Amino acid sequence: MAAVFTKAHSPWWIAGGYAIELAVGRELRPHSDLDVFALRRDQTLVRDLLADWDLNRGGPARPGEAATMAPRRGPSVVAPRHRCRRTPEAPWSVQLMLDEAEGTQWVSRRESAIRLPIDRLGRTSETGIPYPAPDVQLFYF
Repeated sequence: MAAVFTKAHSPWWIAGGYAIELAVGRELRPHSDLDVFALRRDQTLVRDLLADWDLNRGGPARPGEAATMAPRRGPSVVAPRHRCRRTPEAPWSVQLMLDEAEGTQWVSRRESAIRLPIDRLGRTSETGIPYPAPDVQLFYF
């Protein structure tokens, strides 16, 4: 998945349990999927990277709203999480999480008073994979 996102011209991070493992430098447990964290304002770029993937919201964002992700060139996506898989027949393998930003500041989707400069939001593993700083990742557990 990192190979797909290295083509992005926007910030992204491997998140969830893998982020903690990247921070400590070793595997802690098996994982059934991969979490990827990006900024909502970059969602069109992310959708373009995943153009051949099957994307689906984890559930309707609002009552009466369809669960399928908005058209690739359509309006902004409201839901903060999306399940992704390579084909409609494949198992769900990636959870894409979109978070907020204002200018150069990351804004937590859980509590808008929690902010951090985007350039201080993450770290990079020895192999070049970006991941959220442990305190940011643990905030979401």
